[in-house]
Amino acid sequence: MPLMKMVRVKRNCASWGMATWITRTIALFAVVFIAALAHAQVGDSLRSLYDQNRFFELRDAIKDQNAPPLYLGTVASAFNDTKRAEKYLNRVIKLEPASDNAYYAHGRLAYLYARVGRNREVVQQFDRMLAIKPNSTDVQNMRPLFVGFSRYSNQSLGKKHSAKVRSGTVSKDELTIPVSVHGKALNWIVDTGANFSMISESEARMLGLSIGSEKAKVGDANGGSATVRTVVVDKLSIGEMEIRNVPFTVALDSQPPFNDLPPGKRAILGFTFLSALKAISWTSDGTFEIGFPSDPSENRQTNLWFDGLTPVIRVRYQNRDLDFAFDTGDGAGTQLWSRFSDDYATLLKEHGTKSTRKVTQMGGSKERDIVSLPELQLQVGGFDTVLKPAQVFSKPVGNDSRYGLLGMDLLTQARAVKVDFRSMTVSLFP
Repeated sequence: MPLMKMVRVKRNCASWGMATWITRTIALFAVVFIAALAHAQVGDSLRSLYDQNRFFELRDAIKDQNAPPLYLGTVASAFNDTKRAEKYLNRVIKLEPASDNAYYAHGRLAYLYARVGRNREVVQQFDRMLAIKPNSTDVQNMRPLFVGFSRYSNQSLGKKHSAKVRSGTVSKDELTIPVSVHGKALNWIVDTGANFSMISESEARMLGLSIGSEKAKVGDANGGSATVRTVVVDKLSIGEMEIRNVPFTVALDSQPPFNDLPPGKRAILGFTFLSALKAISWTSDGTFEIGFPSDPSENRQTNLWFDGLTPVIRVRYQNRDLDFAFDTGDGAGTQLWSRFSDDYATLLKEHGTKSTRKVTQMGGSKERDIVSLPELQLQVGGFDTVLKPAQVFSKPVGNDSRYGLLGMDLLTQARAVKVDFRSMTVSLFP
């Protein structure tokens, strides 16, 4: 509208001058319109990357740009930059209170605080989400867990922030680490694919733990679910390292995987615990190191990000980067999901063989349709691995945002694995 007013003001000018002025004004309008259109297209592109959880691409797209705070905060959270994430996500909430974007910002903050053991702040974020969307069933379901956790002080590390222990188990079937609780020596599963740590009822009672009354229903990657309660371990030791107020969900002994495990092994150290350790590595002989400093000389490229409470690893296949859920607790083998079958439909049609496979997770066992390929060569953390056979699972196994789940069958092809949550890298060594 201001441009049109300017054209009208010039009506009394000489015809040549008026024509020239109008031409310039139209040209300026065209430039502004094209710039606005380009900006809108960039905004649509950023939103698409955000909605698809393509955070590596979103990070690259907003680099050195004055991007909306929702995207800046989301990317910071995904790549474990806590202070920057808080800054921009709180800015979203301040600028757009009670909006959908504010709801998502509260959700990102809830995930962030869960990862660092600030459980009371998780409950606060959930309450603010429910104030915006009172009928959010997922938030209503998860809130009781964190209410139970928040009855205790935040999870924290003791004086020593690093440790080295031996006598762990490193195999394609399981990854376990020796720990101690209340003077009892235990060997618990290391499971990056479990959002929360989990313990069986009998293991909790054996350790004299007080199980809370709060309940929630948690899902698995096989479309199943189970009801769990809460407990907090006041002190857990790994070698000389001490972790205090560690939250666990509590499952029935009849639920997988506890129904097949002996006492002393009926617990899982999940992602919210492992990420608090800052770093964890293991070698094929069962030696673990915890909390080691980052090594700048390795110059590893970031290949890890957080999707809420799920670590996602970037894997190289045929000169493409594919995102996989990073799951050290999956002893049944690496899975490919529907996104892989969509992108590589011709490969599956020409070389795949249809069959079924039983998938067992916390919610039980179910037969699922699969298509098997003879093998795939995948580069993981700078190391060449071979997935043989490569099994592509149909829904409801997995989700649409990732290409699959990377398990211990590939990780054990390396002599050593190093996971650094500060540099956001997973490295495999021959």
